[in-house]
Amino acid sequence: MSIKLKVKSVQKVAAKSKSRKSSSARVSNEQVMGSRSGSHCCNQRDGAVEGIQEAGADLSDLFCQLRSPAVAAKLVRAIRCRNRKVVEELIGSNCNVVCFFHQGRMACVRISCVFGNCCDVRITFDICVSMGNCNNF
Repeated sequence: MSIKLKVKSVQKVAAKSKSRKSSSARVSNEQVMGSRSGSHCCNQRDGAVEGIQEAGADLSDLFCQLRSPAVAAKLVRAIRCRNRKVVEELIGSNCNVVCFFHQGRMACVRISCVFGNCCDVRITFDICVSMGNCNNF
């Protein structure tokens, strides 16, 4: 079975961050399937594709913030001290802390983020930092 992807339109979308003036392209997610071209699902929009695009933009902004030494230090301290409120302030409204845990000599936080109009995409990831005194700054 082969799938052919046909790009119908590309729109220029301004980035959410005010500190940079870049933009990204958003590709329409309509697909045309070779063997199912008469199927009812061919021209429907896939919310998961839009959710993935939203996730890419939001998570990119999140990790860009971590370039700042002050923000990175705040996140490290919050992970070591298991401060859910501070971590959730830093990661944004689409994401929440699932749990804190230790893995060997690392202090970790598991983060879950939901994207898309109908919560079509869920991304879960861990951030682990070396153990240390939580008031070590």
